[in-house]
Amino acid sequence: MFIRLVLGVSVVLIVMAVPASAHVVSADADLRVAQTISGTELTVVIRRTPEVPGPLYVNLVAYQPVGDLTIDLAVGESAGTVRLWRSGTHPVVLHVQDTGPHELRLKTSADYSVLPFEVRVPRPATWEMVVYGGFGVTGVMFAAALGMSRWRPAALGLGGVGVVAAIIAATVAVLSPQLGADTRDPGRPNAQGFLLVTPAQPRAGEEVTLRFDLVDGSTGLPVRDLAVHHDALAHLVITSQDGEFFRHVHPLRTPEGRLETRLVPDRPGRYLAYLEVERVDAGGQRVSGSFEITGPPRASPLRVASWTFPAGRPVTIEIDTGTTGVQSWLGMAGHMITRDATGDFLGHVHESSMVSTSDGTVAEHGPKLCFSTSFPRPGRYFAWVQYVKEFQIVTVPHVIEVVR
Repeated sequence: MFIRLVLGVSVVLIVMAVPASAHVVSADADLRVAQTISGTELTVVIRRTPEVPGPLYVNLVAYQPVGDLTIDLAVGESAGTVRLWRSGTHPVVLHVQDTGPHELRLKTSADYSVLPFEVRVPRPATWEMVVYGGFGVTGVMFAAALGMSRWRPAALGLGGVGVVAAIIAATVAVLSPQLGADTRDPGRPNAQGFLLVTPAQPRAGEEVTLRFDLVDGSTGLPVRDLAVHHDALAHLVITSQDGEFFRHVHPLRTPEGRLETRLVPDRPGRYLAYLEVERVDAGGQRVSGSFEITGPPRASPLRVASWTFPAGRPVTIEIDTGTTGVQSWLGMAGHMITRDATGDFLGHVHESSMVSTSDGTVAEHGPKLCFSTSFPRPGRYFAWVQYVKEFQIVTVPHVIEVVR
């Protein structure tokens, strides 16, 4: 009975001690990172890697619209090229020589991005070998003792060795969480973000580059520990003050601590940019900024509210997509981004079914999508519901009136 109990405890501890990481590619884990590169929305999927040296399978999942775009990919000295000419999955095979940290570099004629990741091939830790070995010795010794039961002194000796081995294995199993624990300080100061817009006086209808430089709140050094969250290193929402312009993109990581994207604003006025990031071993946070676009004035159409909700109370919003062919995007069946008229509040919620198990290429959701949220104060809100159908990102705008 004692041996069974010790074995059960050790197995549970072994299973629970597996570490997690924000950028890991291993024998049983893929890594997905969304990227908006040269005007095309991609999900970069680095497939699970069972051994090194060995192949590294990378899929680029492209969403409409897709132009004729060539992307060069490289990891270390291994390189490959993918030509995007349609939506869907585009595979490429690279190679990795060893475990540990790597960088996947993507380059087009106009943009480049650097995605950090770590390759892990599971190897048993020393304490695991002690536990397994100890219980193995225990079994052998007990079996031998039973076989020599006629020679009582020898049987007792073998049984004693088995008991000692079992005690050692059980002790190591009990202490294993402490032996493998991460002793790093999990706390992280907030990242400070600085927004730079190029050109300095952008005009409507012309291309603009937005750059966020992220620095550590305690050291002032570039942030080097961005974590992948919701299948992206960062989510950037850009809206015009009047709510008529909206973009949800995934900026490119260029140097450490720098995130960039390009877009063409279609109307003059004030624009608001909200960047959502997460640091390793820390929670999510948002940095924001604003910029002005010049040009001839454009009237904003009068939009009627789609819904009316009370302030400060949870509400559920149901969207009928009209199809069961909704694919996962960023690990979710759908996204809803809300913003108040002033721009002081931004909400980002996911469809109630939350995380999907598919790779985003299978239609498995719909036709109804449900979102649970609340609105902090009365006033007019803009809402944008997003989902993917046939590799096209569908964005449906709404206006919401929030009352007391």
